[in-house]
Amino acid sequence: MKELLSAALLLSFSFVVTAQEFKRYGIKSGVIEYEVSGAQSGTETIYFDDWGYREAKYTETELSFGGFSQMTKTLTILEGKTIYTIDLSTNTGTKMENPLFQNVSDEDLQEIGERMMKQMGGEKTGTEDVLGRTCDVWEIKQMRGKTWIWNSIPLKTEVNMGMQMNSAAVSIKEGEVQQDKLKVPEGITFQEGGNLSEMMKKLKGGN
Repeated sequence: MKELLSAALLLSFSFVVTAQEFKRYGIKSGVIEYEVSGAQSGTETIYFDDWGYREAKYTETELSFGGFSQMTKTLTILEGKTIYTIDLSTNTGTKMENPLFQNVSDEDLQEIGERMMKQMGGEKTGTEDVLGRTCDVWEIKQMRGKTWIWNSIPLKTEVNMGMQMNSAAVSIKEGEVQQDKLKVPEGITFQEGGNLSEMMKKLKGGN
C-alpha cells in the first residue's frame, strides 16, 4: 500500500516528463504550500525552478489510521533524472532513477501528461478554480480520486486507496526560489531505491 501510494504521488507531481531543455510545468519557478487532510494531516511545501526540472517537496504530516498514529518529516527532491526521498528525522534516504525521464521527445511533451492520466483510468471532467487559477479536473476511478491540474501542476488532489488522503493548495507564489531549498542536505545516508517502473505497473494493474 505504501509503495503504491508513493508511486501515485510521484505521478501526480511529475505530470510532464522533462529534460533540461524541456518545460515540465507551464511556469518557470515558484513555491506552492498545501494543506494535507484525511488519514494524514499536516503541510507540504513545493519549491521548483527551471520549469520543474528541479523540485523539492517538504512534507510534515501525522498519519492516523485504525488507532495508529505516526509523525513523518520527509523531503523528496527531483533533479532531472534522479529522485531522492529523504527521512529528515533519521537523515536516511533512497536514491533512484526517474523512469519517466526516458524515451521522451519534444513532440511528446504536450500529450504525455494526458496519456499517463488516461492509462491510469483518468478522465477529464471539466474545469474548476483553485485559488483563482483555472484547473482541468481529472477523475481517476482506479485510484478512487480526483486531481485539479493547473499549468501541469496539481493544486488539489483527493485519493481514497483504502484511506482518504487529500491535499489542497493554500498559497501560490510565482517567481524566484531560494536555491538552497532545492539542494540535497549534507549528512544523509542513501541506499538505492526500488524499481519505480514496477510500482507504476502495479498502479495500472500490470503484472
